[in-house]
Amino acid sequence: MGDFLEMVIETAKQIKYKPGYQFLLGEADGRYYLQLENCQGVCSVSYTHKAWRGRKQSLSEYMCKQEIVGICFALVKDAEEHEMREWFKYKGVAIYSPHLDPDKLVEFVSDPSNTCTRPDQMTKV
Repeated sequence: MGDFLEMVIETAKQIKYKPGYQFLLGEADGRYYLQLENCQGVCSVSYTHKAWRGRKQSLSEYMCKQEIVGICFALVKDAEEHEMREWFKYKGVAIYSPHLDPDKLVEFVSDPSNTCTRPDQMTKV
């Protein structure tokens, strides 16, 4: 596992994104993960500057360098999408927020009166 972890660390060090952003190699319950850290931004609720970390992605010792680079790209993409979903607002509300309760969404979507479609949605371009 030592050679694999060295490869992960060295590969992640070669990836550059925004100033300060970097990848953290962590371990929890005997499993290793990568996480985007030192992300800087403005909180979409308090409007204060905050440092934050993205989600964790588990690693397998059988991954190759291309998979590690791909994971790093996905972590950046997911972090940016997360921010976009928090900041995109309709009538002042983040309707695509990544923090919405999925059980509440099921309740809402289960009610057909909450659906918005147009009559010709499947027949005209």
